[in-house]
Amino acid sequence: MIVGVLRETAAEERRVALIPEDVRGLAGVRVIVERDAGRSIGFDDADYVAAGAQLGDRAKIFARCDVVVWVKPPAYQLDSVRPGMTLIGFQDPLHRRDVIAALRARGIESVGYETVPHSRPDIDALSAMSRIAGEIAYEQARQLRSTEGPVRSLILGCGQAGLAAIAAAAAHGDEPTAMGNRKEQESAAILRGAKAFLPDPAGLLAHLAAESPALIVCAAVHRGSRGPILLDAPALDSLRPGTVIIDLVAKSGGNCVATVPDRTITLPNGVIVTHRSNYPTLRPVEASHAYSAATAALLKSRIASSAEP
Repeated sequence: MIVGVLRETAAEERRVALIPEDVRGLAGVRVIVERDAGRSIGFDDADYVAAGAQLGDRAKIFARCDVVVWVKPPAYQLDSVRPGMTLIGFQDPLHRRDVIAALRARGIESVGYETVPHSRPDIDALSAMSRIAGEIAYEQARQLRSTEGPVRSLILGCGQAGLAAIAAAAAHGDEPTAMGNRKEQESAAILRGAKAFLPDPAGLLAHLAAESPALIVCAAVHRGSRGPILLDAPALDSLRPGTVIIDLVAKSGGNCVATVPDRTITLPNGVIVTHRSNYPTLRPVEASHAYSAATAALLKSRIASSAEP
């Protein structure tokens, strides 16, 4: 197997799909790394060579590799991929459905972390990135608040991002309420510091009116699916001026009807709604190590499966 590691081309992306340490651990695998792939997090090309990798340009990688790994889909057309190749990374299946289908028709497999089951934590890069995103998102939302001291917050969704946001809230001494749809999510939310739990959206509007949260984190989405609208116009109208909403799932449709991808807006009633596409890239070293570990584990798993009689 020959594995190619691409230099990321998505806007502001600073992560890398494989770090030198994990390249070194891929025994029996030939790795070709695109030049400068790890420079943004302090890995020179020489570090990859020392780990056993070869260097190459994009054309060499697509011409010679069986498997190509990335963090986010390249910002260029995948015209040079060959039948039989496998592309591993985040695939953005909602927006790239037609591209993925066209590649499949050409005999090219797209393996997306968006569909990795929770039962495989070793290769679950999405959960690892979501934990980082949830913590960063809460911190950024809190910075948009103009008041000091503890605040009431509401975390919509108790997946990995939501649970990380709850823990960040608790670390600040805030009073987070969580909303989820399963009993085990309530236990996980309380364990991380949630003061109360809403079992479903049915009582959300009443809660907003009664509790007036100062900060809301939108993190409710099932991987690979569209996020449900939880904050509609009546819900937004019920919020006080200065309330901050940070929507983590805008690329999946968003939980807030007013979310504009990659923008911060202020509604007529003074509510602030914000989103950015890529929170983990704000901690590129930590995120790259976690992502690379999942990628290396996935490659080893595929090698082991192919070796079975």
